[in-house]
Amino acid sequence: MMKNGEKINILLVDDLPANITALKAVLDYDEYQLFAAGSGEEALKYVLKYDFAVILLDVQMPGLNGYETARIIKQRKSSSHIPIVFITALSQTVEHVSQGYTSGAIDYIFKPYSPDILRSKVEAFVQLYKSKKEVEEQKKHLEAQYNNLEKIVDQKTKELREANEELRLSYNQFEKIFQSSPNLMAIRSVEDGRIISVNSSWCKQTGYDLTEVIGDSSNILKIEASEGEKILTYDFNKLFGLREPVKNLRITFITKGNEKRDGLLSTELLVINGESCIISAITDVTDRVEMEKEIFRLDRLNMVGEMAAGIAHEIRNPMTTVLGFLQISRDQEKPTPREYIDLMLDELRRANSIITEFLSLAKDKASNKSKKNLNDIIKAMFPLLHAEALLGTKGIDLELNECSDLALDEKEIRQMILNIGLNGLEAMPSGGKLTIRTYDENDGVVLAIQDEGSGIKKEIIDKIGTPFFTTKEKGTGLGLAICYSVASRHKAEIEIDTNDTGTTFLIKFKQRAKLEAIK
Repeated sequence: MMKNGEKINILLVDDLPANITALKAVLDYDEYQLFAAGSGEEALKYVLKYDFAVILLDVQMPGLNGYETARIIKQRKSSSHIPIVFITALSQTVEHVSQGYTSGAIDYIFKPYSPDILRSKVEAFVQLYKSKKEVEEQKKHLEAQYNNLEKIVDQKTKELREANEELRLSYNQFEKIFQSSPNLMAIRSVEDGRIISVNSSWCKQTGYDLTEVIGDSSNILKIEASEGEKILTYDFNKLFGLREPVKNLRITFITKGNEKRDGLLSTELLVINGESCIISAITDVTDRVEMEKEIFRLDRLNMVGEMAAGIAHEIRNPMTTVLGFLQISRDQEKPTPREYIDLMLDELRRANSIITEFLSLAKDKASNKSKKNLNDIIKAMFPLLHAEALLGTKGIDLELNECSDLALDEKEIRQMILNIGLNGLEAMPSGGKLTIRTYDENDGVVLAIQDEGSGIKKEIIDKIGTPFFTTKEKGTGLGLAICYSVASRHKAEIEIDTNDTGTTFLIKFKQRAKLEAIK
């Protein structure tokens, strides 16, 4: 969130003072703080000191040119997020535009430019910068509150532990500790589970009066363990008569006003006036749980923004090519050459392919599952993969063992096998061999695709399957992301085993994905 009066930093880079003056005249707004650099080297010094909403960068400069300057800025972790817009008088050729985007630019403005277009583009980047800052500030604020709640829980748990040690003191001293605790504390008899006493915090936070609960042996708060924890049943001889203490068990409970709350339950045995009792303490963590959900929502929002930026970058490349050729065709009297039209069609098909692959990532995409056997699908695809391997003087081996039928969408499984198989073939040198195996394992079916490449580097293994992450020069970064999406819809898991002698993708279909999943 931007502070009142705080200006937005914008960096203008051009070796001609007249061009800098013209840019300042167009962007003369009170909320902008304009920095001018006459060279790439001077621009890098500014980047080391300040954060910028956008950098307007000239391409042709003495010393470091625009491409080199942009590449250095993008290589630095602290400045890689800054959008760079090239302002150039170079011809609008595919080569120049492609080199700019490869260097890290997010947009191009060609001289002579329209002041209105320049203002609108800068304003768009400024709004994105403001939104990003606002999300970052909200996240920091929520994390601070979350950490504070963590400290409170730890402190209260520590206080409870210290209070339990003080039970050796006289009953009057214990009663003072018991009543002053901010946790919901109750004492029950081990013998019959009846409530002997509750503290003031218990009454205040649940809404029950002391007279309503003393002697009660029911599950008055309707305590249940949260999903994933030990299951609690309504049996206080087991719940509150446990000889083993419960520590910070995540539960839910319901107040007298029918409000459902989240808590952490801890119990301890003690003897009061010769009677074996169990003391229980509930730390209310409802606010903490809500905070966790909000932080998760903000993380998802940030991820959506990153994916949107990736899509925009991938789509803008072919659109720039098409736009350039259309402008050339408009200004020519002669008919557009066929090769220009073919190139534009190829670029449009590429853009459509990117969009189609991105839509394939949808988790709720409808699947047409039916009784299928993995071996049959692999055999049907073998000629295609074998032909691709022969083109690179590589080989493919099938080791198909008898395996159970599964509920599969054949088209999606074909796509997954093809994506992983082609990646394996590309990763291997000439003479390499791709091996595809199937077998039953632990009431499930395993599909293994192994190559003989150089393996996957440790620094990128965690990024495998992330949309738009790719190590290929012309890749979209959606192939493996689609594979993970297909696996998820088939209740399967993908494991990767890699070293310097090759990589194996293990797709493990669980029992839930077997034929009985089809009703």
